[in-house]
Amino acid sequence: MKKLIVVALLAIGLTGFAQEGKKKKGGHEVSTEMKVKKMTEELSLNADQQKKMTEVLDEQVAIKKAIKENPDSKEENRGKMKENMKKMKEVLSPEQFEKWKANMAQRKGQGGEGKKKKAAESEE
Repeated sequence: MKKLIVVALLAIGLTGFAQEGKKKKGGHEVSTEMKVKKMTEELSLNADQQKKMTEVLDEQVAIKKAIKENPDSKEENRGKMKENMKKMKEVLSPEQFEKWKANMAQRKGQGGEGKKKKAAESEE
């Protein structure tokens, strides 16, 4: 009986590690590729813009990681994020940038509404 319990616990533990490994496997590269692909569809990016946006988004990921790892340097990294935004503005045409900003505002609005709905539902 004890052996059965030990084997069951071991199997559950290994399954948890296997699933965790799958999550981390792609890392930010997949996320950056997905963002560029989505931006290409929404904003009609050309090949040069796609390449430059990949670099800008990779830099953005690094800045966000630095903020997460060292919250004390948040202000310094905010400056870097503003510089990163300027680079993004240089890569995109004015029309593309405005459309991107509108899309981002819409997504932020949807996220906020979803959270508000969940909070209202949990209060009831």
